[in-house]
Amino acid sequence: MRKKSACYILFLTFLFLKIGFSQGVSFSYLIPKNGYLSAPVSPFSVRGLGFGKIVGIETGATLYNVPGLGMEDLPFESDKPLVGPHFSILVPADLFLRIPIGSFTTKLMAGGFTWWNINPRINEGNMDRAFRDYEDWEVLNTSLSYKDKLGLGLLGGVEFQLKLNDKLSLSAEAVYLIGSAKATLNGSYSGVENNGSSVITREVNITDASTTLEGLEISLGAVFSVR
Repeated sequence: MRKKSACYILFLTFLFLKIGFSQGVSFSYLIPKNGYLSAPVSPFSVRGLGFGKIVGIETGATLYNVPGLGMEDLPFESDKPLVGPHFSILVPADLFLRIPIGSFTTKLMAGGFTWWNINPRINEGNMDRAFRDYEDWEVLNTSLSYKDKLGLGLLGGVEFQLKLNDKLSLSAEAVYLIGSAKATLNGSYSGVENNGSSVITREVNITDASTTLEGLEISLGAVFSVR
């Protein structure tokens, strides 16, 4: 009985999904909160690797040149990017629902993503100003090392596709990302208080900070279908 039920469910799944394979290439731009607009990097982006025609799953990868990202869980708050520039690899995985109307298709997406910052570094200018405002000192310079882990997050968005033929469609996609990566800051900063004359040095050992990736991702490209 269980085998029959499993086979029946599997049959309905394949029928509903109308299994197909697709691959997309696109120019992708990242507009992060408390960060700077990224630029597309060759070989830009590969998206839409997945299965399913009406409902399905998909993934891909994008290499970004990230000018800057924000940080949270610090002793202070900053609306400026504190990390960057560096390269980042973003890999999404989402479920989608396609709503076709003639040659025009709307695709709704929801899922998660992971990203890896490649050799990230501190934006020393913004970090110095953030600590200076926090301490309310006249002059302050930091000497810090930064490390982070693999980042995780959630995504949701919509894609519009215009079908040119059975194999090729043009696409425009907007996805909102909310994610973070655990990070540490170690080192020290030195400076002079307002109306002070002596140099003060303080140690920094922050182990529970996080680098944030929150913002809008916009992609323009093409989708190739294989049946």
